[in-house]
Formats: sequence, structure tokens, C-alpha cells
Amino acid sequence: AYSNAGQTCIGIERVYAHAKIYDRFVEAVAERTRELRAGADDEATLGPLTMPRQADVVRAHVADALARGATARVGSAPAPGTTLQPVLLTDVDEDADAVREETFGPTLVINRVASMDEAVEKANAVRYGLSGSVFSRKRGSELALRLRGGMIAINSVISFAAVPALPFGGVGDSGFGRIHGADGLREFAYPKALTRQRFPLVTLTTMRRTAKVDRLVERIIRLLYG
Repeated sequence: AYSNAGQTCIGIERVYAHAKIYDRFVEAVAERTRELRAGADDEATLGPLTMPRQADVVRAHVADALARGATARVGSAPAPGTTLQPVLLTDVDEDADAVREETFGPTLVINRVASMDEAVEKANAVRYGLSGSVFSRKRGSELALRLRGGMIAINSVISFAAVPALPFGGVGDSGFGRIHGADGLREFAYPKALTRQRFPLVTLTTMRRTAKVDRLVERIIRLLYG
């Protein structure tokens, strides 16, 4: 979530954790988030954002989430400038911008769900669908197939990007087309259809066809489709 100060198109921005492990999970993530510090010195673990206007987006998303009742477990409303400290948000309204839009900054949303069905439903409820991750001991493949996204990692994060043979791309408003793999190569070509007529006696594409041809075609259609 915080790699490249959150400026990773396939980075994690939302997490849905099952109620059974939610509290322990949030505390573990919070502990690691507190270890991070944004800055321009050699000791900093996060750098600044590349575009000032993106910092404005991050500040707006965090402010909107907090105004809707979210809790900042780590961090607070980001300060001015492009060097933003990491923010961990919980209990975020599903209609908040931090959930429904791409923040592209050092923020992470973790919300509680009662089941994995609820997690899938909420994960799929936005207009974007680039990538995602599923962590599960037994249901990883099943849940990954149900997620609306072009790339899903099971028990890892963004590992698909390290496999050149896998197509890279998303669905919905997350871009179009593919790079990498066979599908990526097909982006540089186009399909071309060719047909060859093998039975010239049955020619339908002429205004001079006979009634006999029409009756023959009718019999064939009834034989095939009833």
C-alpha cells in the first residue's frame, strides 16, 4: 500500500478483513505503518509525491473519509506540501472517495466484513478493476475468480507483475488492452476473418436465387433447429 509513497497503479488501496481476524490484522498493519516516515533524507522510508495536485487529491480523500466517520489509526489529515506521512484508515464509509476512487498516495483503508461473500461484493462495487489480492488458506482460487479485476494475486501482492507471460491490464475504468504475454503481443495485430464457399449450389446472397433454394434452406433450418 505504501510502496513508492502509494504511487503504484497495482498497489493495495482497500482491504476487507474478516471480523474474526480484523482487530489483530489492523493492529499488525498499524504497527508496521508506524515504522514508516516520509521525507527527503537518507533515513526516510517514503519519498514525496511526484505531482503537487496528487497531494491535493490525497488530502481531499482523507478529509472526506474522516468527515464521514472514519478513524485514523495511524496518521491524520496530511499536511501541506508533497511529502505526506502514511495514513491508515479504518471503518471508512463505502461511499467515501477513499473507497470508490483512486487515491494514489500513502493511504490504506481497512474495513471489516462478516463474510468473504461480503468482501467480494464490496471489492467489486467500484468502477475500477485493475488488480487485487486474496489471502486465504483454502478458498484463494475460488475468491480470486470472483473478483472483478484483470490481475489477482493469491497469498501475495502484485506477484503477477513478475511473470512476463501473464497479460497485464484491467477492466472497467482501469484502462484498456493488455501488455505482456501472448495477449500483449496481440495488441500489435488485428484479427482478419476469411470464408470460403464450398457449396455454390446454395447461394443465398443473390436476388436471383430460386424458390427451390429457399425451400432447401427452410428444410435445413427445420432439420437443425426444429
